[in-house]
Amino acid sequence: MNACAALMKRSGLVYMASLCTGLATAWVTFGVPVLFGTDPYWDSPHGIVGQSGADMLTGLSAYDVFVRDEWRWPLLRAEGMGGPGGINIAFADGAPLLALIGRALFRVTGATPVLFGYWVLACFALNALAATALVRALGGRTVVAGLAAAVIGVSMPALLARWGHITLMAQGLIPLTLLAYVRVGNGLRGPATFMSMLGLCLLALLTFPYLFFMVSAVAFAGLGQAGLNRRLSRPAAVLASGGLIGCLIVALWVLGYLTGGGFADKGFGVYSMNLLSPLVPQVSGLFPGSAGMVDATGGQYEGFVYVGAGLLLLAFLALPELRQRSVGRVRRHPLLAVVLLGSLALAVSNEVYAGQAHLVSLPMPEALAPLTGTVRSSGRLAWIALYLGAALVVTTIARWRWATPVLVVACLLQWADAARLRSLVRESVAAPFATLDRDAWRLALPQIAGVVIDPPFLCIVMDRNQDALRFAAVEIQLKAAQAGVPNNSVYAARTRPDCHVPAILPGTLFVSMKPGGFRPAMPCATGPLLVVCNDRLPLATLALLAVTTPLPENAGGP
Repeated sequence: MNACAALMKRSGLVYMASLCTGLATAWVTFGVPVLFGTDPYWDSPHGIVGQSGADMLTGLSAYDVFVRDEWRWPLLRAEGMGGPGGINIAFADGAPLLALIGRALFRVTGATPVLFGYWVLACFALNALAATALVRALGGRTVVAGLAAAVIGVSMPALLARWGHITLMAQGLIPLTLLAYVRVGNGLRGPATFMSMLGLCLLALLTFPYLFFMVSAVAFAGLGQAGLNRRLSRPAAVLASGGLIGCLIVALWVLGYLTGGGFADKGFGVYSMNLLSPLVPQVSGLFPGSAGMVDATGGQYEGFVYVGAGLLLLAFLALPELRQRSVGRVRRHPLLAVVLLGSLALAVSNEVYAGQAHLVSLPMPEALAPLTGTVRSSGRLAWIALYLGAALVVTTIARWRWATPVLVVACLLQWADAARLRSLVRESVAAPFATLDRDAWRLALPQIAGVVIDPPFLCIVMDRNQDALRFAAVEIQLKAAQAGVPNNSVYAARTRPDCHVPAILPGTLFVSMKPGGFRPAMPCATGPLLVVCNDRLPLATLALLAVTTPLPENAGGP
């Protein structure tokens, strides 16, 4: 009894230290004002991943519109942005889970809470705790192993490099689902097995579609493997898998994923993983010459999975033992092996690159087009292998006699190697940028009936100022959302562009991004990029609204 109590006390201390590691890393990286939503940064945020400024602005605007809106069908649909039909906020990085919480708080307080900083804090805590729990479940039950897993988890370059795609920073859902898989294999039975997998899938679905894809693949592997291993009876495993499919189809329908433009899009083979990405130091704090990413297509930042110097060291040391056990593990976990191999194959895609070398171009069967179109940014799917591999490596080393000094050195290397990415994140937080006069827009918008942008975001193409115009469109989108003013433009994924310009009613603020294009019969002011027209605002105000500054060079990625 005393031994059991001592073990539980030690486990509690390990998890507490892991939680503190995640929270402290977030605090060091972002600072308290950003995490608590009080920093001016959230007025015009940007990150370090490609197109992060536009992604963060559209995510915040979708969140604001949803929080203020009434309940609609499907559940995630919100009106006030993107025209009369509104949008599904999941396709505009609106963080559905966070938006649902924000709407509940708005109903109570009447204020729109800025929760994205708390979300980032929770993501770092989850990455640390889930990594520790997975390593302990796999057998690495020493204090040092648990802490090493936490440090490596919050120092994953793949995590830090996603700053700008806030919903994709919830990568801790992947090791958490792998933990559920291990627990099922260790004896979790009956309804608890089904409910744990269903809960994780729903949580991922309310976070981001790609995370849902990865989490659900591991979840189905867990249920199937439970049937093969007789942890569940074969009929029970089939029933649980069928029930999970049915529940997820209902959830997809309720949340609006099965209506509208659909999942498929172009880009598979561009947003992939480079074969050298896991191994070659990139954006490294230890290797100064590695400032950029290995990217042969212009989109392989999506497959950025450099494992970090500490994890590379551990993998090198553990490789002989891992190779010896690999055949046995595949035999014991064939369904998870299929998930791993399939996700890696999709991550690499049919256009295989090693560095700048294009190794092979594989023909894609037409039958796979719906799948490849759904996961066009397929490089992200390598995260399953990344987090499972990290846990296996730490667990393997933890059994060694000299595990403590080896793990300590690896943690120091991993932390130091991630220093460059943490520095880039801090720089992005410290220097938010905007191309519009934010104060002028904030004061003017409450006086108007709506905003019409011509052309809307998705229709701005083939212009030498395309990037600047699109960024301005998303800035206006956010300012309109914050003021509760409807806006016809939206930046959203998997959305069919509607280039029709609605009628310009009295009180509408018309913003033309085509200087020689249509102008309504009302006072207008012309700026470097924009022509702004309205029949209520004075010309001096319109002139301020038309002012734009150049888009900074760091508006892209690291």
